[in-house]
Formats: sequence, C-alpha cells, structure tokens
Amino acid sequence: MRPLTSRVRAGVLLIGLGASLSACRSGLPVPSSDMPPTTSTSYSAPPVQTHTLTVTPPAPASSSAASLEPAAIDRVFQVYMNGLANHDMTALRSGTCPRLRETLLGFELHGHYVERWQMLPYSVPAGQESVTVQATVTQRNARTGKLAGDVVYSWNVERNEDTSYYVCGWLDYNR
Repeated sequence: MRPLTSRVRAGVLLIGLGASLSACRSGLPVPSSDMPPTTSTSYSAPPVQTHTLTVTPPAPASSSAASLEPAAIDRVFQVYMNGLANHDMTALRSGTCPRLRETLLGFELHGHYVERWQMLPYSVPAGQESVTVQATVTQRNARTGKLAGDVVYSWNVERNEDTSYYVCGWLDYNR
C-alpha cells in the first residue's frame, strides 16, 4: 500500500469538512469526537457526540390578516360624520369604537359644529388593522351660528377582533 501524500490528506480533510458543513446546513446531526485517533489495528468506535443545527426561516414580510376593506371604512366614517353633522348621538355612538363611546359629550369640534363634510382620498396599508382618514369639514360656530370656514380633520378608523369597523379617535386639524 502506498503512503498518503500531504495533498491527498488535505483533500480527504476538506471533503470531510465539506460533508460536515453541508450536514449542519441541513439540520442533520453531525458526529464529532474529542478523542484522539487510535493507532491499534482493531477498530473500536470512538464515543460520538451529535450536535443538531436547526435553521428557523425568517417570518413572512406581510401579515396574514386580510387587508382593510375600503367600502367598510367609507360606511362607518359616513355614519360617524353624519352623526356629527346631524347632531344624531345614536349614529355617532354606533360609528364610534366601543372603548370611546362613553367619552362622547356632544357634537362640537374645537367649538364648531360640522355644517358639511367631504372625505378625502386615502390609501389602505396592507396588513394593518387601522387607517387614518381625513375629511374637509365646513364649520359653523357653535356660539354664534355663523359659518367659520373649512378645515381638514383626521380620524383613525379601526377594525376590531370581530371584524367590525369603527372610528376610534379624532386626531387633529389643518387650516
């Protein structure tokens, strides 16, 4: 039998390392031994330790929740805004999310009533349970009854666990 050259030993070592690394990437057990090789002519298996590498795939980029439905957003916002404009507390409460209903005190926004309103275009972000919507509101001064100009207000519309849609927060206004 011909003795192994250093090139052949290096090749065998690289092949062995490649097999171990590919086994690690696959999540297969990789045998390893901390015992030095024996030189006896009879073969006895060294104690084997196994290490398992588990690779967890990354989470999906988008949520599995269905996107918000623009028609449902429009419906609930119309109920809410018409409740404000028509001074209809029943409609206003039905369009307001349950956690905020008891905080409703009246129909004024910064001392003004809603004379009329128009919803502005909005986009629905994928995988979200809420969206910010805006409306141009023509105001009427609650004390004097005079028209007070137009402002743009923002509200949050949310979908809750039972897939109902509600207006859940009046945010701000821009003149």
